[in-house]
Amino acid sequence: MRSYIQAATLAALATMSLPALADATIYGKINLAVESTAANGATTGANLPTTTRVTSNLSHLGFKGEEDLGNGTKAVWQVEQDINPDGCTNCGFANRNSFVGLKGDWGRAIVGRYDMYWTSHIAGMDSRLINAGLAASILSLFGTYGGYVTPTGKSTTALMGGRAVNVLRYDSPNWNGLTSSLTYSTAEQTGTVGKPTSWQVELDYKEGPMVANFAYLHAKDSNGSLTNTGGVPSLGTDTDAMKLVAAYRFSQGTQVSVGAEYLNTQFREGDVKRTAYGIHLGQSLSSAIYIGSTLGKAARVKSNIAGSNTTDTDAKFFTLVGTYSLSKRTMAYVEYARIYNAANAGYYFVSTGSLNTGGTVAGKGADPRTLMVGMNHTF
Repeated sequence: MRSYIQAATLAALATMSLPALADATIYGKINLAVESTAANGATTGANLPTTTRVTSNLSHLGFKGEEDLGNGTKAVWQVEQDINPDGCTNCGFANRNSFVGLKGDWGRAIVGRYDMYWTSHIAGMDSRLINAGLAASILSLFGTYGGYVTPTGKSTTALMGGRAVNVLRYDSPNWNGLTSSLTYSTAEQTGTVGKPTSWQVELDYKEGPMVANFAYLHAKDSNGSLTNTGGVPSLGTDTDAMKLVAAYRFSQGTQVSVGAEYLNTQFREGDVKRTAYGIHLGQSLSSAIYIGSTLGKAARVKSNIAGSNTTDTDAKFFTLVGTYSLSKRTMAYVEYARIYNAANAGYYFVSTGSLNTGGTVAGKGADPRTLMVGMNHTF
């Protein structure tokens, strides 16, 4: 059924009138890499042997446009979806940021599906990495408790925020480099398991060589996991997440980025908290060549829930990336990334899940690592 709907949609796009197509922009990127992965050193569960594979890193296809309504107001729309030339099990039409709305001198107001929290750090921490392999992203540590489960069996989120649905969002106009946004995800699910809603406040500053971002997310009746939902229902569970990132680009091509995050999930039995930090140092060797390294640290999980054992739940993160721009739209890259999990931690690369091989998932304490060579082309 899904294949039929997608085929019908593409056929409709193909038969649009020429004036309609003139107002639409087709865009996207294809990013594929050959990578070698492994995870060894598990204290509980399995190690994963070395595996060579082809990986897609946020490849996507989108359509967007706007219409002038007069008096400085425009209608805006966007439909974006994941694609994976190597084979996609989680693709679907409009499964990325997709919306309709209005914009003008007063800002922009939209409704639809939109990112909440998880991507807010990109401009400050990952701007030079987002078109390379996603394993190098600080999201390997940010936005997760490293698989921590409470003594009562309550799960913490594997990715704080996500591409939420039922979203209402307002973006302010630019005030001397400062912009703000307010996002709200309504509750579509109700019942005895909870009525999950979430809201986010975000501040962005971009002026000259300085970039900074602050994001605060609150999720009610949810552990903060918002991917493809307004929140996974969990009655009586509230989650707060905040992060601050900043970057400065020096005239000689040096970039320094720093970031910090605080997570707090309040279950009925008690609280679970975690802080994490990251720093990225990079250097442009020419107009085409960039090298950079990211170091990260996720502190030990803290909990006041009776019976909690949070010993050895911390982790460290290291990555080294080199990129070479073949043109304005095509880039080659090589990347190495590794997570050093303590004995009871289960952090993993956000791009490749838990590196599961043949249904086997890496155990706690295993140290995921990857070496990849890839190419990114935007259009």
